[in-house]
Amino acid sequence: MKRLKSGLYLLVVFTFLLTACAGPQAPTAAAPQPTTAEGAQPTEGQAEPTMAGANPPSGEQIALQLWGFSGEYEFLPQVIEEFNQQNPNITVEITDIPEDDYVTKIDTALLAKEPPDLGYVYEQRWIETGAFAPLDASLQAEGINVDDFNPGVMSNCINEGKVYCIGTYTGAVLLYYNKALFDAAGVPYPSSTEPMTIDEYAVMIKQLSKPSDDINQRIWGGDAGAAYWWIERTTMFNEDGRTVEGFINDESTIHFYDVVTQLPKDGSVMSSSEAELLQGTDLLAQGKLATTIVDNVVAIPSFEAANIAYGAAPPPVEKEGDLPYAPTWSDSYGVFADSQHPEEAKKFLAYLIKRGNEIRLEQGTLPLNLTLAAEKNYGADNEGRKETLEAIQVAGRPVVEIPGFWDIMGPLEDGFAQMVEDGRPATDVLNEIAPDMQDLADQNWETWDSIQ
Repeated sequence: MKRLKSGLYLLVVFTFLLTACAGPQAPTAAAPQPTTAEGAQPTEGQAEPTMAGANPPSGEQIALQLWGFSGEYEFLPQVIEEFNQQNPNITVEITDIPEDDYVTKIDTALLAKEPPDLGYVYEQRWIETGAFAPLDASLQAEGINVDDFNPGVMSNCINEGKVYCIGTYTGAVLLYYNKALFDAAGVPYPSSTEPMTIDEYAVMIKQLSKPSDDINQRIWGGDAGAAYWWIERTTMFNEDGRTVEGFINDESTIHFYDVVTQLPKDGSVMSSSEAELLQGTDLLAQGKLATTIVDNVVAIPSFEAANIAYGAAPPPVEKEGDLPYAPTWSDSYGVFADSQHPEEAKKFLAYLIKRGNEIRLEQGTLPLNLTLAAEKNYGADNEGRKETLEAIQVAGRPVVEIPGFWDIMGPLEDGFAQMVEDGRPATDVLNEIAPDMQDLADQNWETWDSIQ
C-alpha cells in the first residue's frame, strides 16, 4: 500500500504491526539484482535462470525479466518451479528493487524503451500512458474470470474495458478488534457487514476504554488519526475526484473530525505523549488495545501469533446511510507493452495469477479471487478470517482514482495535528486548508490530463 501516513500516537500502536508489514528490508545496492527461484534472494551479478514461462513457437530459450520489490513475491519460487515443469525452455529472473526506488527505475526503463517483461503496476499513469499491454485474451485462455476478483482492486487495473494488471491476494484496511476485551466490557461485537457511523464508533471505544493513573494498566478503546487513508474518498472529493473544496470542509466532514479529535481528550485513544512513553510496546498482544484500524495482511498474523480471538468489521463511516468502504490493494502485475517476449510473458502471468491465488489460499492468505475464497470456505474454522472475508465482500468497492492523492492530503495531515495537539476547532482548520488542497488537486489533475 502506498504511503499511508498517521499521527504520532499511531506509531506506538503499529510498531509491531508495521514491522511485520514491511517484511525483509530491500537491498540498497546501486543496481537491482536478479534472483533465482530457489529462495528468491538477490544474487551477485546475473542470476541463474529459475523460472519457465510458455513454450515459444520457435522453441528457443527465453529469459523473462520480472521487476518487483521485497514483500511482494515470496511465494513466486513455487509458482516458477511448477510453471517451469510445463515450460522448460523459458526462465524468469526476478529483480529486487527497493520500493522507494521502484517508480524511478521503471520510469527510466520506459524512457529508454527497455522495460522488463513483467512488473508490479505501482502507478496508474503507467496504464493510462500505454506502458502496459492488455491481458484479456491470455486470462481468458487460462479460464480466469476477472469478475471473480475483488472489484476494488480490479477497478485500478481496468481501463476502457480492458484488463492491464491483476494480482494474487487481497489487502484491505478494516476495523479489527480483541473479542476478549469486548466481552469483559460487555460491549456487543460490531457487524462484519454493516458499518458504524463515527459517532457510534466513538461511543463504542469509550465503553471499551479502561482509565488508570498507571499507564501500564490502561486499556485504550481504539486508535484514531487523519482518516483520509481509510475513509471513502468521495467524503472528501466530488464524484470525479477533481473538487475537494466544499467537500473536505462540508458539515459532515467537519463533524467527523470534531468527533475523532475529541477521542484523545476523552482518553479513548492514545495521546502523543502516551505514545512516546510506550514506544515499542505491543499493545494488541498485551490486551491494551481493544480495536485498531489496520490492514488484514498485518493484523491477522499478529493476532494469531498472540493467540487472540479477534473479529473484523468495515471501518466507521461519516454518517448514517453511507455505504461500507475499505481500501483494497494487491500485488498487481502486468506485462509491459515493450516486452521483448510479450506472448510468453502474458502466458506466464496468467499462470501466475491462477496458481498464485490458489497458493495464497493454501497459505492462509485471502486471495484476490474472492469467488475462490468463498468456494473453498476461507475462514471456515476461524471466525476472524471469516469476518474479514465478509467485510471485504461488502466494503471492498472501487475507489475514485485521484492523481497525487497523497500529496493533496498533506495539508490535512498537518491540519489534523493542529486539531489534536493545539486544540484548534475542525471547522477552522478544514476551512483554512480547503483552498490549499484544491490548488494541489488542480495542479495534479492538470498534469494528469496532459498525459492523456
